Amino acid sequence: MAHDNLPSEPTFSFWSGVFLPVEHKGHSIVAHNSSWTSRMTIWVDGEVIVSQSSWKFICEQDINVGSETLATRFGWAKRGFKFEVFDGDTLIGSADYPMKSIGWKQILPFVLLGMALGFSVEHFNLFG
Repeated sequence: MAHDNLPSEPTFSFWSGVFLPVEHKGHSIVAHNSSWTSRMTIWVDGEVIVSQSSWKFICEQDINVGSETLATRFGWAKRGFKFEVFDGDTLIGSADYPMKSIGWKQILPFVLLGMALGFSVEHFNLFG
């Protein structure tokens, strides 16, 4: 399965997940983690090389890029996603996408909605 519209910069979308691209010797390597499933996918030059489901925080995978076998590490690390590509023990490429911490402005609407729903259920005796 080929994918023609892979990003060239780290991107995140609530709907589609995180995409982390790395370039190595003219080859495009893109890692993707789905927002809604545990599926991790790695493309090399637009072709799917790895597509697996995993609930691990960090997935390690060996991939073939041209005539080389490279090791990858991809997953959640210190409040963000990180994708690293190694040739042996040497880091040859990496990409990351830091996630912002949630503040009170993001939580307050949910607290108010919960209070309104709780009050409505109790006051109007909706479940009983």
